[in-house]
Amino acid sequence: METLEKRLYEWFGYSSFKYNQRDIIESVLADEDVFSMIATGSGKSLCYQLPALWKKGTAIIVSPLLALMENQVQELKQIGIKKVAAYNSFLNIKEKKRILNRLSEYKMIYISPESLQQEEILKQISNLDVSLLAVDEAHCISQWGHEFRTDYLKIGNARERMGNPPCLALTATAAPEVREDIIDKLHMKSPVSICDTVDRPNISIQAIKKEKEEDKRTSLLEFTRNLPKPGMVYVGSRKKAEDLAEMIKNETSFTAAAYHGGMTKEDRHLIQQQFLLDEVQIICCTNAFGMGINKPNIRFVLHFDYPKDIESYVQEMGRAGRDGYRSSSILLHSDTDYFFPRRIIEWEFPSEEEVHYICHLLQAEDRANISKQTIESYGLEDVHARFMLHYWEEWRNTAEEHYPEDFINMVIKKRKRWKFHKLSQMENWISNTAECRRKTLLETFGECLRRQPNPCCDICGISESPAHDEDAAASRQFVPWQDRLYALFHQQQ
Repeated sequence: METLEKRLYEWFGYSSFKYNQRDIIESVLADEDVFSMIATGSGKSLCYQLPALWKKGTAIIVSPLLALMENQVQELKQIGIKKVAAYNSFLNIKEKKRILNRLSEYKMIYISPESLQQEEILKQISNLDVSLLAVDEAHCISQWGHEFRTDYLKIGNARERMGNPPCLALTATAAPEVREDIIDKLHMKSPVSICDTVDRPNISIQAIKKEKEEDKRTSLLEFTRNLPKPGMVYVGSRKKAEDLAEMIKNETSFTAAAYHGGMTKEDRHLIQQQFLLDEVQIICCTNAFGMGINKPNIRFVLHFDYPKDIESYVQEMGRAGRDGYRSSSILLHSDTDYFFPRRIIEWEFPSEEEVHYICHLLQAEDRANISKQTIESYGLEDVHARFMLHYWEEWRNTAEEHYPEDFINMVIKKRKRWKFHKLSQMENWISNTAECRRKTLLETFGECLRRQPNPCCDICGISESPAHDEDAAASRQFVPWQDRLYALFHQQQ
């Protein structure tokens, strides 16, 4: 396809493709199903945007990241691509109706998996000439994935309603069993598989044990003072994000801010923009921050609390060094950390008392059709309500003779066993003091370490507090105020 580069330049202003982009795009244009695992920051969005413009019809892009949808739509419009829209909960009723009335005019429609479940919307999309179904963050569809969302499980059926258009599944991190699950749940037929390695050779890896929480705080301050900036500090709770950000501001000369899901949308957006523009040097955040954040010059990612699985760790540490310069991943841990991730796993699911209460209420009312709002009205939080809704409907559609309460509790126990297995895998990797950390990390994803970088990891030998790196320093250039303003408003100079 000799004109691909020409279209790439005309539509997006790029002179050449990044690694694997061309192969993915060519397979999509050949109407093949494609599963792709490529690193965050490697240009995933172009892999569906270019084919969407090239092919006749409308591309449907499913994404759980509402802010990223809006950002991509604005960026496309600002480079002259106007026939694009995002349909999600950010819109008011009038805006939603306007988009639904003009569906056939768009080349790309971004939509959340929750919106795609609504019968009115799915019916209208099914009447379109759908050129491509792209599923971003596709690992969310797998019950074995680290960010499983029940709403994603309906995408396979929605695809059938659309007439089984070619499907592109994209993710940055997926173990072999997750890849198989994604392909199965999306009803993909003999898909082309294009996968990058999860290895990031420019990122050194350390897992450092401390005696207690206070020692971890001391180490955090030491790393903050000595490592090149900007940097990210991942924590397990909202309160800790705020506490550590305040500590860094008080104990060092660097700017720091907290970011978590409990903040208002306006505050989160402000912190995000300040971090992207290097006005905030260190961000202390929960896992609510990261997906869809395109900041190439992050020099370190420090885990103050370790995540519940290796997939999350790889995805989070991979936010460092996307510009290719030397960067650091540091994980601090102590014996006192043992209980917190286990409590988090328990909190992810409704309790047995909640399951019993909701099931008996729904059975007593003999509801044929229920909504998430109905379940929330009984006192459950959003994530638990979605879980209950999905598995209540699944129980109704099965030939199982179990009571709904027993059926849902069996699902919960199975999911918990898997999550505790993944947590043990993470903790075994942390406690390993014999084998190269990079090697054992890659083995989790079915890969082999082909070349050992230098520096590699704390097992192979690395100083606990690396000095400033010349490459990293070179990447931190002065940004004129005009360029900062263009970046803030997503404009091109």
